[in-house]
Amino acid sequence: MLKQSLILATSLALTAAVAQAQAPAAPLQTLTLASESQRFAHDRLLEMARFLGSSQRFSVALRISYDAVQDDGQKIEFGAVRDVAVERPNRVRVAETSSDGSNNLMLFDGERITVSSGDGKSVVYAQTLQPGDIDATVVHYVRDLKLRLPLAPVLMSRLADELQRRLTGIDYVERSSLHGKPVHHIAGRTAAVDFQVWIADGKKPLPERIVITYKTEAGQPQFRADFSKWNLSPKFDKATFRFKPAANSSQIMFAVQVPPELIDTRGAAVNTKGELK
Repeated sequence: MLKQSLILATSLALTAAVAQAQAPAAPLQTLTLASESQRFAHDRLLEMARFLGSSQRFSVALRISYDAVQDDGQKIEFGAVRDVAVERPNRVRVAETSSDGSNNLMLFDGERITVSSGDGKSVVYAQTLQPGDIDATVVHYVRDLKLRLPLAPVLMSRLADELQRRLTGIDYVERSSLHGKPVHHIAGRTAAVDFQVWIADGKKPLPERIVITYKTEAGQPQFRADFSKWNLSPKFDKATFRFKPAANSSQIMFAVQVPPELIDTRGAAVNTKGELK
């Protein structure tokens, strides 16, 4: 069976080795902007970040694809459709349907994080208490729960600060058209990734497309996301950020909450009888 990549952010991680811990408090980078085009690209990127970070609520749909590097080095592309809902300061929902038909959910309701995954026949979910706002929750999700969330900074109010901390290079590629809109195509670098972003020109400088290359990982896999259906004034009902387990679902623990002796060789949590939880 072809191996899928662990880049798929909202999959339920059953092992603490799913992802590297990410440290959002990285030291500020010293970025030299040698040309007018670099300064223009930097301004457009931060303009996008500040606009999105100051948006008190928004919803957006994403069509994503990502590379899974096989043991023989071949790259296989998988995909997913993702719907994101954000209501600051402390509510976020990321619902995803993968190309294999499985459904994944990451939900923060202001009190707890819930992550679920299933194929319709069976669903597993894990929950943990998490007070605080979205920014603190993203940090906890990635750093402490050891889960990956590509584009996680896009959810954060301090997106501009996070970009400035990590940015090591930036260039303006061109002004082009995407999804029928004029966009600025910008290429940037951090220590861990190279990225490209297409930002809508105008009063709503929202990202229209993002491509991330994980340059420090074997095979340098890519993650790609096309944004659509941006809504900066959505009307959310109470059910949007509420988790109601399905009848066929079962609760498990996050791997970081499970003692090592209760993790089987596949990374799944087991109970004291040796049965899969």
